[in-house]
Amino acid sequence: MRARLYAAVRCLLADKSLKDAPDSVRLAAVVLLAKASARSVVLRYRAGEMGRWLGFSESYVDHKVLPMMRAAGVVETSALTDEAGRVTGLEWKFLPLLAARESGDPMHPLALARKDLATLLRFCEALFAPGWAPIDGPVTPPGLLGTRRGRGAATDRLALLLLALQTRPDGRVRLVGGSVKEGRGRADATVAKALGCSVSGGGKVVDRLERLQVVEVVRGTTETGQYGKGRLVLPAIASAFGRHAAPQVGVEVGAEEQQEQPERCPSCAHGSAQGEDEAAGEALALSGEGWQQESFDDVEPVVFQRPVAAPGDLEAQPEEEGPVTSAGEALEAVPESGVVERPAGAPLHADHALGVSLSGSLSLAGGFSGEADPGCGDLPECAGAREDAPDHTEVATAAAGGGLGGPLRGEQQQEAAVGESGRSVELGSVKAPAKQAGTLVFVRPAALPAGLESVLAPVRPVWEQILRPGARRHVAAAVRFQLGVVRGIVGPAEAEQVLAERLERRLDQQMGRPVTDPVGWILGRGLVQRAWCWSQLCDEGRRMDSGADCPSCQVLIGDRRGLRARIAAETARELVGAAPAVLQAETEKRLNAAVTSEAAAQAVRRERALAERQARAKVVEQRRAQNAAAEQERLARPCDDCGIPDAAGRCLLCSERRAVERLLAEAVDLAVMARADLTDPSAVAEATVRCAADTRVLLEQQLERLRGDGIEDVGLLFAARGIAEKLRDQRRESLDGRLMRSAEAEREADKAYDAKMRSAHRYPTRAMAQAAAERAADEALERTVEVLFADRARHLRTARGKQPARPTVTDWASRCAELADQELPEDRDQHAGARALEAVSAA
Repeated sequence: MRARLYAAVRCLLADKSLKDAPDSVRLAAVVLLAKASARSVVLRYRAGEMGRWLGFSESYVDHKVLPMMRAAGVVETSALTDEAGRVTGLEWKFLPLLAARESGDPMHPLALARKDLATLLRFCEALFAPGWAPIDGPVTPPGLLGTRRGRGAATDRLALLLLALQTRPDGRVRLVGGSVKEGRGRADATVAKALGCSVSGGGKVVDRLERLQVVEVVRGTTETGQYGKGRLVLPAIASAFGRHAAPQVGVEVGAEEQQEQPERCPSCAHGSAQGEDEAAGEALALSGEGWQQESFDDVEPVVFQRPVAAPGDLEAQPEEEGPVTSAGEALEAVPESGVVERPAGAPLHADHALGVSLSGSLSLAGGFSGEADPGCGDLPECAGAREDAPDHTEVATAAAGGGLGGPLRGEQQQEAAVGESGRSVELGSVKAPAKQAGTLVFVRPAALPAGLESVLAPVRPVWEQILRPGARRHVAAAVRFQLGVVRGIVGPAEAEQVLAERLERRLDQQMGRPVTDPVGWILGRGLVQRAWCWSQLCDEGRRMDSGADCPSCQVLIGDRRGLRARIAAETARELVGAAPAVLQAETEKRLNAAVTSEAAAQAVRRERALAERQARAKVVEQRRAQNAAAEQERLARPCDDCGIPDAAGRCLLCSERRAVERLLAEAVDLAVMARADLTDPSAVAEATVRCAADTRVLLEQQLERLRGDGIEDVGLLFAARGIAEKLRDQRRESLDGRLMRSAEAEREADKAYDAKMRSAHRYPTRAMAQAAAERAADEALERTVEVLFADRARHLRTARGKQPARPTVTDWASRCAELADQELPEDRDQHAGARALEAVSAA
């Protein structure tokens, strides 16, 4: 997790608004990031408290830091005032974090989860928190640099944070490579690169941190007086991980140290100090028997070589028995005797573990070059021996020494259960029965389901506790279902955020208590909507769409408060001069009676509503049964034309025959309207008979042609319908053409054209005006054709003696009498309530 936090801090400091800003502004941005909420980018914070974090006064923050942050576009601030108008603080809107969250990129370095922000805040508090001593709460001690104030305080704090985030568990900081200036070490260059300043400036920061005993810099010198390889150590980080500070390497091994070293086997490939001493006085063989190519380490002077007994780069470093708990203990743990360091101008190169000495040929028992003595304990028995063995350096040893605690680990703290043998048997997601007792078995946590990452992100720790795939699928299905419900309420755009906020809110309500049943907690507590009123948008007294207070809940709360105020006023008016205790008791008594009466009334209303619903359901069922019986009766009716049973009154073939007859009648009417004088009834009758006969002849000619092709009667019936439709359409088109060419239609079209051309000045060109006039003329022509067609159809019905049905005309007196006889809605509700009450009483 420290790597993720380091990436977030580096990304923040590399922002264009902070790249060239002073260290006080950059540190203030880091503090805002650590104190930011996972759901908001707005913080309420006082300038004085920010000054305590930076090591400056409130005035410096107001007049220096804040103006530079606003000018650089880092924050937007607004004053917070109380009811009297006094300024109580500032509202900081952190713009870089807002831009990162609005980008929607889940892999953005600043897209930190809630647990990451909490870990970063605890990390910063342990490094440079100012400390707090509340009157009625526990005292929080200041961090390592909490008491450092004044010039350079922000720079020292920022440098310590950057170094601590990239420190290894043994307390060592990875130093930069390359050449450095004479008189400066790689620790200075490392700090300079982290802060983006010069090497000399980085050296000043390192000196100040060293004087404050928060870092240790081991600058060894060679026999020539040059700066050599150095190490930068943070003892607090090593103590947090339950380790010592990184062991140092001496220039040479003295006689006393050689006596304390364990005796090595003469045939071991690691060699021994004695073998080195014997080889020191011998000349290097350049040819002859036993000659082999020497390495650079063999011809390099002894002062630049590490001792034979020193561990190689790839070997495990020796550790002490107790953890380093302070900078003073770390200094005592580091040997003061000569530390080999490279020349200041030499390029950095990885140190290699020394092999055997080149004093002569090895005497091997079996004749194999890779043979080792059976008694040598420095080599593993097999390739996976050390990999299979449990690592007690980080769990068991740290647990015994208290190294598992502390915010400087930069990770979430996990409890380790120690068994009787002293080994940790469970840490995180552990299946103890899967392995033998005392062996750590880590289970990889399950990833969040596809499409639900943003919804389940707030409860990822709870999700990771679900080990069975079937349970995870069941929970994922329930979450998708609830997500669909929320989409139907607030819309698809806000549904995921609303559900994620609900889960996060329910998890916060745990108040740190662990979730023992993750499946039951998510299904029964996390996903369930808790509506405190009748509103569908209410969830625990807040609206899901806007996040504001639910107005319906506020109305209920106001009603309860009004009831209490009314009863208190009535009691005080009736019991004038009574003691306050008596008034309070009487008020509570009357309030209890009023609430009980209201509850009883609500129960009666619920029973009445239930009875009404049951009555309505009974009526609906009766009507459904009646409709089903009527439908069955209709389907069982025989055909009215041919008598086929179960034809619903008319079979398919008879329906087609009637459709053909209707189409033929329409075609005849169109022909009569086009040819006959519609004002003469006798001419209309004669034309109708003649057109009907001609239409029948045309239809029979078409059907005879189809019968010759071998089509059956059913096919002929469907073909006759198609022929009749085509004939009807052709005659309608012919009639419309005649009406369009009539004098009335042309006159209307000309009027519309002239009216549009009179407003030709409103168009950019005359051609556009003419086009608009032609469209208006066409529309007027179509309207005229419709009117003429309707007029001819009315004349045809009149000539045949068919008068259209007209609605009955009634006067206002009779209409008002009818309205007066109707039942009002209020009367219906009263009658329905009385009937429901009678039904409830009878039940």
